[in-house]
Amino acid sequence: MSTTPYRLDHLRRDGRFVARFAHQLTVASGVPVGSRWCPVSDDPTKMWQIAWWNGPTVALMRFLAADLAGSVVGVDVENLQWNRTITPEAFALALIANVRAGHPPLGTHASCGQLMAALERIDHPQRGTSRDLELARRLVRLGDHLEHGMLAFLQQHGLAGLGEGSLLPQVVDLRASSRAETL
Repeated sequence: MSTTPYRLDHLRRDGRFVARFAHQLTVASGVPVGSRWCPVSDDPTKMWQIAWWNGPTVALMRFLAADLAGSVVGVDVENLQWNRTITPEAFALALIANVRAGHPPLGTHASCGQLMAALERIDHPQRGTSRDLELARRLVRLGDHLEHGMLAFLQQHGLAGLGEGSLLPQVVDLRASSRAETL
């Protein structure tokens, strides 16, 4: 493909339209959405990619996009690529949730890849309590940002290794401690 002045101007104009559309998707979905040019696409009609992290599934994002179709002139929703990335923090949250529920870190999944595939079908896998989000950030650091590293750490150390106490509330017998003081 040549890069004639007409073609460059056309790409710049399309880029502005797609960026505007991505902004509208950000507002509609509640997560940051970006757009990028993909000249090495498998399908030459799908050269623009809409990309986001965690948040809605691809199916939900396409549904939101269908509602917005026609709101920005020059954007053909059918000719966009869709790229959702699941972050290590979201993966760590899933591991932590499984352990909290009394299951192995992978839950019912046989591998990290299967758990990741399951997260692809869940809207907003990055949501959790503030405590769980902090534990997830620790797990990501301790697992070197690798799924298998996080899994190995939790299997070896459990939530206690992340600084989380026992999952069951500690029952303090005040009578026993007062008896010990009197002896």
